Amino acid sequence: CNTKLKAQNILLPLSERRDVISPQDHSVLFQNAQELLRLTEDVLEMMIQEEGDRFGSSVGRIFLRKMSAIISGYRRYCSGLKKADCLLVEKTRNSAFMRIITEPPVPRRRPDLTTFVHKPLEHFRDLLKLLQTIQNNTPPKDDDYPAISRVVQEFQTAYRDITVESGLMEPEVEGRPLLSLQDLESRLVFTRCKPFVLSSPGRQWIFGGDLSRVEGRSVRSFWALLFTDLLLFAKVSRDRVLFVTEEPLSLLTVSQALFSIRKKATEFRLMVSSTPGGTDRPATGVTCGHLPDLPLSRTPRKGPRRRTVALRAPTPELKAVWQNLIQRQIIYLNTGRGGTPASSPLDS
Repeated sequence: CNTKLKAQNILLPLSERRDVISPQDHSVLFQNAQELLRLTEDVLEMMIQEEGDRFGSSVGRIFLRKMSAIISGYRRYCSGLKKADCLLVEKTRNSAFMRIITEPPVPRRRPDLTTFVHKPLEHFRDLLKLLQTIQNNTPPKDDDYPAISRVVQEFQTAYRDITVESGLMEPEVEGRPLLSLQDLESRLVFTRCKPFVLSSPGRQWIFGGDLSRVEGRSVRSFWALLFTDLLLFAKVSRDRVLFVTEEPLSLLTVSQALFSIRKKATEFRLMVSSTPGGTDRPATGVTCGHLPDLPLSRTPRKGPRRRTVALRAPTPELKAVWQNLIQRQIIYLNTGRGGTPASSPLDS
């Protein structure tokens, strides 16, 4: 419902503001989101039409009928997601555009523009989780079991293909898709840092992808995972074990996020303070999820309590994805809109 409401509040009004966003840019930013909403409504309508006690007894067969259209729709959307993020970075430098998407302020718990743009990928993941749960609870002798099994298999293959091709959410190594905090936690191995509980109340997995840490001339490659309150760096083995070799980075300790690095199109830097919530934390008056740089100066003073984490994305497009999501989450944490624990992630 929130997604449909956001479509009404943002997608449609922006289509009427050609002075701020052209029809071509509008198409790049929102792609076939309306088509995905219609497909979801079609499936719900088909389920509602089931009679009495039969409700929910043919989920597999219903999705089987719509499977090709659903997979095709998500494939099309996700293939353009990086381009949409690049455009979003560009557009958020436009004050007129920002006024449209932030005035009136987005209510708490309602998706902002970055969330809306990434919602279809999240929805695809949630849909696959739900279908897997239904399959696990459907007896093999049930009439719907062959259909739900085929749907889950096809959706798993499609999800993996779509995400790996785009460099979004899934590591390249073969295996069952990682869909939840529990999936991730079951594969974590802590080798050089203190173990911690990943599945804590309020924490959600937002994004995963390749990132490199740049330390002088040394470049170390990781599969990085962004959560509501932390950034975790892991090494992925051939059997999808996630080796954690260093402490996670608490987003509450990030005092500045710099994405405009001269002559380094794929790099960005996070300025990290030794203690969260101090005087170096980002300005709390910000109410939107986008800024060219978070915030303050581009050449911050370095002190004994501050260090720089230099990161490099595989491409400028993937850097734009990280930029939108990291900035949005840091602002949420520092304006009380994120709904995540205010304590350090290492306390969990």
